Amino acid sequence: MRLSSVTERTAAKQALRDRMRQLRQSTPPEEKAALDAAMAQCFLHSTLYRRCQQLFCFVSLPEEPDTWAVLQTALADGKRVAVPRCLAAHQMQFFRLLPDLPLSAQLAPGTYGVWEPHKDLPLESPEKTAHPLCLVPGLAFDRTGGRLGYGAGYYDRFLAAHAELRTIGYGASKYMVDHVPMTSTDVRLDGVATENLLEVWHGEKRNES
Repeated sequence: MRLSSVTERTAAKQALRDRMRQLRQSTPPEEKAALDAAMAQCFLHSTLYRRCQQLFCFVSLPEEPDTWAVLQTALADGKRVAVPRCLAAHQMQFFRLLPDLPLSAQLAPGTYGVWEPHKDLPLESPEKTAHPLCLVPGLAFDRTGGRLGYGAGYYDRFLAAHAELRTIGYGASKYMVDHVPMTSTDVRLDGVATENLLEVWHGEKRNES
C-alpha cells in the first residue's frame, strides 16, 4: 500500500513537471522578461531581503526566472552572497561571491550547464545570526510550502541539513498550483516570491510523511 502511494505521488510529480515545462516553453520572451524584472523588484524591496545578511541563491538558466540581477544587486548592497556548486552523490555546497569581481570572472558552466562558482572561492555556510535567506528554484510551488524540483534532490538534501535557513521559492505566479505532490524526502519551503508579492507561511520547514 505504501509503495503504491509513493508510486502514485512520483507519477503525479512527473505529470506536473511535464506540464510546467510546457508552460515555460510556451511563454513569450517578452512576457518572461517582464515577469523576471517584476519578480526581482518585488523580492529586492521586501523586508525579508533587507533583513538578511546572507543570501544563498541559485544562478538561473535561461528558462528559469532570472537571478543575475538579484545577485548583482545583493553584492552591491553589501550582502554575503553565495551560489551553489554540485558535488557527487547529488550533494551541493555554496561558495561566496566576491563583490569586487564581475560574476563572469567567478562563475563557469558546470553540472547540467548551470553556471557554478569557481572552487577557489570561499565556502559559505548559513549563520543564524546573519538571518540567512535562500532563494530556491522550482518548476511549481503551492501555498503549503510544496515545491516541485527537477528530480535530482540537490536542494532537498542541502535544505534538510540547514534548518537555520529561511527558504523562499522563486517563481512567477503562473507556476503556483493548488497542490504539489510531496514525498518523504521533499523539504517544504517557508514561502514564495512571485512578481506580485513575497508570502511567508511558516518559519520551520516540514517534510511530508
